[in-house]
Amino acid sequence: MAALLSVQDLTVGYESSAGAVTALDSVSIEINENELVSVVGESGCGKSTLALAMIGLLPTPPARVLNGEIEFKGTNLLGLGPKRMREYRGTQIAMIFQEPLSSLNPVYKIGDQIAEAITIKRMRDDGRSVIESEVMQKTHKIVPPSPSKLPRGKRKIPAEMKEDTIASLKLVRIPDPDQVIDRYPFELSGGMRQRVMIAMALSQEPALLIADEPTTALDVTTQAQVLKLMKELMDKVKTSILLITHDLAVACQVADRVAVMYAGDIVETSNVYDLFSKPLHPYTQGLISCVPTGSKRKVVLKPIPGSVPDLRTRMVGCKYVSRCPYAMQVCSERKPRLLDVMNDHQVACFLHGEADGSNTANN
Repeated sequence: MAALLSVQDLTVGYESSAGAVTALDSVSIEINENELVSVVGESGCGKSTLALAMIGLLPTPPARVLNGEIEFKGTNLLGLGPKRMREYRGTQIAMIFQEPLSSLNPVYKIGDQIAEAITIKRMRDDGRSVIESEVMQKTHKIVPPSPSKLPRGKRKIPAEMKEDTIASLKLVRIPDPDQVIDRYPFELSGGMRQRVMIAMALSQEPALLIADEPTTALDVTTQAQVLKLMKELMDKVKTSILLITHDLAVACQVADRVAVMYAGDIVETSNVYDLFSKPLHPYTQGLISCVPTGSKRKVVLKPIPGSVPDLRTRMVGCKYVSRCPYAMQVCSERKPRLLDVMNDHQVACFLHGEADGSNTANN
């Protein structure tokens, strides 16, 4: 079965005054229908760059796609112009950003912003393109214009849309939705704002939902609620989810499959059970060994020695070689490829493949 979204050999660089930075180095990943894939890794490894590239929101300049393809339902998204890309972004591919307070418009009420998303969805269902829907929306003033031009007491959601707006908030389990639609973003808690963002994204019934660190700013209890909600909504709206996180515990709770990133490379991918029970890459092993278990144990937590390499320097071999306890000479001379070593488990490491790039597990 063909993947819903397939990224092949994607390379993205950033130009800076200090030199060019390779944020993604020949990254390949696939997401299947109705699957939750989590990309994990420390800050600066390229997780958010990967997400922004998928949805066409890379800041250009300074970012540049140097190589690769991003295929969504058989269409190469990198070959689309800005207008064509808008037919996918926010509709078939939706995104939840890390900080909802900066993503929601502070001068519009919650109900107005959800109603706007529902309006575009309805127009698209009627056969209009996204651009046509936006023009119609402004021309017919389906959603109130700038709040500064309307008296405070006259800002109301159209009656025919209010019921759907409230239903969207009920879907994400926001209490008293009929009152929440009249509130501004700053009047809600972080967890409720994140649920509003999820409601807006899911109102488009996207085939793929990209969630970039959606629980970072939330407390542990709210974090668990949001993660459980996202997992349940997958079956209701029949969507796939790409979850970007640096928290292995978050990935362990909800992911079907996990991809581990290091310094712009994907070094290991596997189903969630095998990754945590049988990690193969030394970096993955180091990350898992640093996670507290919540109970007293004799083994002392050991941090990974060294630091992440400077991505302005083009490295020939494995980027983890200076920190790896199992490093061999070949690791400094050649970059290992991501190879299948067992069922649905890939790793980029010469410990699990021949120096010539062949696979020892299948020989």
